[in-house]
Amino acid sequence: MSRRPARPRPDKPKRAYLHRDLRRQTLLDVAAGIVEREGWGALSMSALAERGGTSRQLVYQHFPSLEKLLADTAWHIFNDTMQGTQASVSAHPSNLTEAAKSAEAVTLDLPVGRADALWQLIAGTASDAPELETIRRGLRELISGIWAPLTRSELGVSAADAKAYAWMMVMAFWGMRQLVRDGELTRARGLRLFNDLIGRLQPARQKNRG
Repeated sequence: MSRRPARPRPDKPKRAYLHRDLRRQTLLDVAAGIVEREGWGALSMSALAERGGTSRQLVYQHFPSLEKLLADTAWHIFNDTMQGTQASVSAHPSNLTEAAKSAEAVTLDLPVGRADALWQLIAGTASDAPELETIRRGLRELISGIWAPLTRSELGVSAADAKAYAWMMVMAFWGMRQLVRDGELTRARGLRLFNDLIGRLQPARQKNRG
């Protein structure tokens, strides 16, 4: 009795090949999406592999630890905002009020999920993971470092005080953004109040320079 010829098995669809750098960028986009939709606590190696349609082994090739994944995702989310802020300060190197006004739209125009992810990092509410606490402190140093030189020249204070003032100003801005997000202030009123707050630093500048 003759055997029927075996039917050829259909080939499994091959995963599209991506250059290593492009694959890493794609994974970071996926990781950012997870955080922006579900919060920092939802990001893990397994979640990234599942949502990215790849294996955990490949995820570990790009991010050898959860700490590295969190840090790189934080930078990926924050990078555009940082560049916009740096551009605002560079455009107004001797006017804190105008630099602040220029930087406002950088954050207020972010998608809600991305801005929320940044706020959670800055405010320390992302999660209780020690990795994120380290990242939070690093972001604070970076952000306050952008504003500190201008703050120091405007207020005539020490370098240490300038960094403190800069961070307080940043937190005041994010507080305004949260009030706008929650509907307690209109965007126009929030901006007016925040700009008025920054403008009140002018007498202090004049006093320190007098």
